[in-house]
Amino acid sequence: MSHLQLDFRLRFRTAFHTTGNRRTPEADKAVALRADGSPVIPATTLKGTLRSTAERLLRAFAVPVCQGPGPSTMCLGEGACVVCRVFGNPRRPSPLRFVDAVPQEPVSRDARSGVGISRQRRAALAQRLFFVETVEAPACEWRARCEGRFADEGAAREAAALVWMAARCCPVLGGGGSRGLGWVESWLVEARLDGDRVEPAALEWHWKRWLGGDQP
Repeated sequence: MSHLQLDFRLRFRTAFHTTGNRRTPEADKAVALRADGSPVIPATTLKGTLRSTAERLLRAFAVPVCQGPGPSTMCLGEGACVVCRVFGNPRRPSPLRFVDAVPQEPVSRDARSGVGISRQRRAALAQRLFFVETVEAPACEWRARCEGRFADEGAAREAAALVWMAARCCPVLGGGGSRGLGWVESWLVEARLDGDRVEPAALEWHWKRWLGGDQP
């Protein structure tokens, strides 16, 4: 078994929003908070964003991946695509376990107004004013981690390569991207395999295969 650890360092260019499971009188959608009341980027948001970005990238280069998120259109058995091998699916647990991203310095929150838009008429809808709570921290660094055990070193390196590529190519995190929220400045990944650091150059073989459209 090979142990893979991925440490994330994330910065935003804009304010962002990740919906939490609480209510507030100031906003219709409140951000996710930790027990101590500080904002957090949930692990599910990190994992889901990386997965969807990886799917789009691989499909762009004609690499076969399944159609999520419906269980009936996702991989079964041992012949899973590379995305399901790394991120899992309803029938296949992911080897990786993500933790929430937390800010490295105090951040502030604000409520922004918006209005519902008719997609057909491309105009504002009547009586559809709403407020979204945002985290105002474009200069703050956020840190998170994921780790897991893989059957062999090759599978662990494949996972590191896929997550690293998705993080580097992720433009938006959280909700409200079309309204200017959640635009990512940088998303750095440091990989360690059985305690030893893995340099990006060591993952190049996987990227070249995928960019060439090869079946992983």
